[in-house]
Amino acid sequence: MTMTNRINKMVQIYRGQLGGIFIYEEFIEGTIVKINTKSIRVHMGHVKCTTNGELTGEYNIDETATFTFWETVNKQFGENAGKTVDLYKNSKYGIIEIAH
Repeated sequence: MTMTNRINKMVQIYRGQLGGIFIYEEFIEGTIVKINTKSIRVHMGHVKCTTNGELTGEYNIDETATFTFWETVNKQFGENAGKTVDLYKNSKYGIIEIAH
């Protein structure tokens, strides 16, 4: 899929924190509104929060943010295991993986 064909596609943004024995994660669902080789712009609409894998909260948001290209990696685990992915990050919201 070419970069421009990804506009209007759904993405999941991941942000996690480790605090002692607790693992706090947020999964933000969004839609790509603009993309190029150096950044991706996403409109975010829904957030799910988990602690140690258990759902602890959900809420809607209406925000748009730019994620800058970070690096290209070969994923060893997770949804994109065995694939090459581009990682885009935003210091406030987290990381997006775009599989090749």
